[in-house]
Amino acid sequence: MAEWSIALPWKGSNWVTGSGVRIPVSPPKLNISNHCLFFNVFILNFLRMTNFTKKINNVLDMLQSLENDINLAGYSLTEKKVFYTISQISERDGGCNITDVINESFLSRSTVYKAIKKLEHNSMLHVTQSNIDKREFNLNLSLVEYT
Repeated sequence: MAEWSIALPWKGSNWVTGSGVRIPVSPPKLNISNHCLFFNVFILNFLRMTNFTKKINNVLDMLQSLENDINLAGYSLTEKKVFYTISQISERDGGCNITDVINESFLSRSTVYKAIKKLEHNSMLHVTQSNIDKREFNLNLSLVEYT
């Protein structure tokens, strides 16, 4: 039986460089003042976040009451998006048509048509044919302002 050779099996092997495992440097030691500073910053950010979430909740409550006031509470998110898009375009441009709503809402034409039909059926908006282009329809919101 032949003995195993003690020589390295190939010329590229080199045991002097080690196995390639790197031991990470230990983390720096923190003193107590750094811990206190970190804790103070954490508490300050927590309090700011708590204040921010209170403000967000207040805004959401206002939006919910607004939806209840204009009778949008029972509509789907898509129908609300179409309604808000019509409102924004009408305020910005002074008028709105179906093509504008499709382009700005990034919803499909059929989805916008379905939402407009439902809003029109519930008397939330009026749809009139355009005088300029008979293929286009103008949209007018019909909201009653309560004083």
